[in-house]
Amino acid sequence: MKKLNKCVVENCIPTPSSCVEWNGGDIEFLGICDGDSLNTLLWEVITKLEEIAGDDLSSFDIDSLLDICNQTAPQEITILNILNVLKNNQICLKDFIDTLSEQLSELLNDQNVNINLKCYAEFDNLGNSLSITRDQLDQLIIDNLCNHKLRIETLEGKVIGLQSQLDNLDLTPEPSELNVATCLDPVVKPTSTQLVTTTQELCDLEDATGEPVDIAAALAQTPGDLNAEFGLISGWILAPANWAENYNNLLLEVENLRQRINFMEDNCCALTCEDIELGFTAVYNEDADGIIISFTFGAGTSIPAGVLDQGSHCTITDIDGNSVDFNIVIANNSTEEVIIAGLNVTAPLEIKITAVMGTPALTCQKCLSRTVAQAACKYCEYTVTGDEGSTVTIVYQASQSFSSNGHVVIQPPTSSTTTSTTVGV
Repeated sequence: MKKLNKCVVENCIPTPSSCVEWNGGDIEFLGICDGDSLNTLLWEVITKLEEIAGDDLSSFDIDSLLDICNQTAPQEITILNILNVLKNNQICLKDFIDTLSEQLSELLNDQNVNINLKCYAEFDNLGNSLSITRDQLDQLIIDNLCNHKLRIETLEGKVIGLQSQLDNLDLTPEPSELNVATCLDPVVKPTSTQLVTTTQELCDLEDATGEPVDIAAALAQTPGDLNAEFGLISGWILAPANWAENYNNLLLEVENLRQRINFMEDNCCALTCEDIELGFTAVYNEDADGIIISFTFGAGTSIPAGVLDQGSHCTITDIDGNSVDFNIVIANNSTEEVIIAGLNVTAPLEIKITAVMGTPALTCQKCLSRTVAQAACKYCEYTVTGDEGSTVTIVYQASQSFSSNGHVVIQPPTSSTTTSTTVGV
């Protein structure tokens, strides 16, 4: 770069401004062409200054011009003073323009730039830093500035969006809860409500089953000889650590014992037909139009557990040979009422039952019979009144009993006498 000359007016070579030509290139927006005289240049500059500043030049800044020529600023900024400054410093301006031209020429030279590119540096395959020209450096800087500008604009948009979210943020939000249903409460409710319900149920379960220390104490009571007796059973746990494993052993133990009992029942104490005892009573109902048949323990019925009726049948026959047939279900303390309309009840009726009882593995059949007669009357009353107002009532009551073979026997009527005496006034 050419050194700037610091000169004063008296030391400069007097040169008319019309003889100085501008060779800094065309300046289109000022209307200056390369080769114009300094007078033309100044006039264009002054015209532009006048368009910009107007009549008032108090805000016009000439500090940079004064610094270049080492001059003192005028007390008042006017066009005349500015022109005087330009006139007095035209040589210095010429030198300054020449210097700028040299600097521009240097910048336009295509030469390598020896600077540390830091993170922008590029290297060859051997790790050597690649050189860069001024144009490449300028383009690299512009490209990265544009990239940074784009990133900044993008980040700015995100920051604005985040700020909007922050402005709309509820600082005291109520947490949203998931609504669920559980096996304890099938109604869909908030999680907190279900937690309270589940906690209470868990506490109730612990109260019912005992705390872990109680469960551990109960497990410790498991007899030690169980392994010796049941340890070879498939699935048996030798050292149960919890109630589930202990319950597993208990089920295996119960099943083993159940099989033993079944074996004894089937082979040692097998049920036979002799174990099924049957007996019944038969009486007329209150309307005397039906027979009530009852299988009670007092009548001789004792049916073992597991024995069921498998199709028993009953027939009631009168003295004329008329009969009523019907199915009957026999069980401990069972009762059956049969309407006997159409039968001759003036004489005892014969009841025959074919009882079919048993289990899936046993079927037994027994024949039962009874005779039932209707009482002549339930009771009869005879009342006699005396002349003096006294009365005598005689009541005849028929009773019914069973013979040793189970047949109904009508006993002779019994009588009772009640006497009352009324004394006349």
